[in-house]
Amino acid sequence: MFAATTAPLYQHLERATAGLRAELREKVMAAQAAEPDWATLAVDGPRETTGAHGRTWHEWRASVSPR
Repeated sequence: MFAATTAPLYQHLERATAGLRAELREKVMAAQAAEPDWATLAVDGPRETTGAHGRTWHEWRASVSPR
């Protein structure tokens, strides 16, 4: 199982998912694992967090299993 987290300023599921998929693809390739099984992709969020300067961030998490 591979996991990734992103915390953009925007609350946009499709964009967050695209970024998470790219990060997960890189992690799977770096581990020299099989291709990701995108049917197992699970995205959770957003969870609002406040940064050090008071700005609101939207945290998204994703996981995927290799084939």
